[in-house]
Amino acid sequence: MRIAYWCLPLLLASERVQATWIESLVMPGDVVAKHAHLERECAKCHEPFDKGAQSRLCRACHTDVAADVDGGRGFHGRDESVGNRACPSCHTEHKGRAADIVRLDPKRFDHRATDFALRGKHVGVACEACHVAGKRRREASTLCNDCHARTDPHAGSLGARCANCHDESAWKTVRFDHQSTEFPLEGRHRETRCDRCHDSKRYTETATRCAACHARDDKHRGSLGNACQSCHTPRKWSGTGFDHARRTHFPLLGRHSAAACDKCHSAAVAVRLTPTACRSCHERDDAHHGQFGAACESCHTPVDWRRPTFEHSQRTRYPLRGRHAEIRCTDCHRGDLHTLRLDPSCYACHRNDDVHHGSEGAQCANCHDEHGWSRRVLFDHASTAFPLTGAHARIACTQCHQSSFKNIARECVACHAREDVHHGKEGPQCERCHDAATFRVARDPR
Repeated sequence: MRIAYWCLPLLLASERVQATWIESLVMPGDVVAKHAHLERECAKCHEPFDKGAQSRLCRACHTDVAADVDGGRGFHGRDESVGNRACPSCHTEHKGRAADIVRLDPKRFDHRATDFALRGKHVGVACEACHVAGKRRREASTLCNDCHARTDPHAGSLGARCANCHDESAWKTVRFDHQSTEFPLEGRHRETRCDRCHDSKRYTETATRCAACHARDDKHRGSLGNACQSCHTPRKWSGTGFDHARRTHFPLLGRHSAAACDKCHSAAVAVRLTPTACRSCHERDDAHHGQFGAACESCHTPVDWRRPTFEHSQRTRYPLRGRHAEIRCTDCHRGDLHTLRLDPSCYACHRNDDVHHGSEGAQCANCHDEHGWSRRVLFDHASTAFPLTGAHARIACTQCHQSSFKNIARECVACHAREDVHHGKEGPQCERCHDAATFRVARDPR
């Protein structure tokens, strides 16, 4: 039988209508209402003789679910037991227009299988509070601000990232990590409430200078400037952690270490450098009244102001020995130490003590030393024309030298005329019969 070409489209159309009619006859039941528009297009969900193709065809339409499975997120992607199962195993069709193919039981649903596990206060919240009627449950927002914008005490000034400071346990509980900012909290700052620094709920552009918060606590009243961190730390405001030895050229030693800062720093240290000369602080304490100049450290130390430590033996050409080591500095130094040069001769200091009244000259060291001016004589009589022997070595100098030490007669009668038992009859040459050992013993002149 021959069919005209113009009849072919009608025949093909008739075959399609016939196939659809046949499929509708074997269809087990009506599809759900949302799929009703696909009811006459079975190929959208089925492939002949390939039951496994159903999940692939479902995901071809439900691309959001397919993306969750491929990305490992959402309810279908997080649980492998769900994502790897065929779609019809959970979502059966052809149960009628009003059938529930989602089969979700809100009371038994485990929210941990989603991207938003319920914790803290969220556990007791009704589903409808977040899942708005008429919208798919997956469309519920996970951003805090979308639900809590009306209760935001910051009124949006800190943005929408509420989770940076708050969690689900309690809205008022703050867990902000201040260490991640340019002002990490240390010491007492860790114990301070947020609103002590962030007044009026303002958390941006907060001043970080100490004086911004502690101006009322500044016992210096601004006289030392605003760089409080130079001396203080957040651990203890009342103490000072300033390392004077390391950060300045003036280490604090002795009594200086116990002195209060404002004893020396009377002005702002950031504005004016504090002088380090001793007289800048101790001018009123100068017992010399400026007589010895301004180089106090030449003789004194911070350990004990009243005890001079000048090493006279090492730093001068006049070591102090004997009685000189016991006298006061001012007994010799009566003028400016740095401009007035002292005469090191004995006579320069002891002119008034000279019992010889200058008759023996100014070379006192020929007979005396520093250990005793009046009781110890070091003159070597053997270096003269009259060496002392016998009883002469034991007598005091003044026995012979009554008025002078020069041009003294050496004849025996000059001293012993009164003791001459011969009354001059044997002449003045006593040494012919007597010697210096004892005057009363005579020897044979022959």
